[in-house]
Amino acid sequence: MVPDTRRVWLLVLPLLLGMRDPFQPLPDRCQTATLAQWRYQGFIDVNGHRRGVLRNAEGRWIRAAAGERLPPGWQVVSVTEQTLHITTAAGCEPAQWQWQRQGAKDEKMDNGSRAASQHAASMGKKPGPSDAGRR
Repeated sequence: MVPDTRRVWLLVLPLLLGMRDPFQPLPDRCQTATLAQWRYQGFIDVNGHRRGVLRNAEGRWIRAAAGERLPPGWQVVSVTEQTLHITTAAGCEPAQWQWQRQGAKDEKMDNGSRAASQHAASMGKKPGPSDAGRR
């Protein structure tokens, strides 16, 4: 028994035209369910230009400044020492989100002083070639 050609076309045509499977859930273009899984860990300030340092839901590190987009399509509105504020895509709920910075302020390793060398020594690390000028 040969299948009716119209039936075959009805099954194959949507696949050829790139139509989505009606039995699969719609893709989550907003991805707002993952907002609570992201973490604002800190910021980098170079000559007044701040970039926030985030950790996404998969554990990857991301740097972003005001005006830039994060991978899900969220727009970074502002970056301060304590908060990073975004807007999500049009029609998404919530339309805005703000993360509070998590973690302690620790500049010991960044100030290039003797304290950084002492901190490295207390951690059991040997000074490297880049530490030579820090004493």
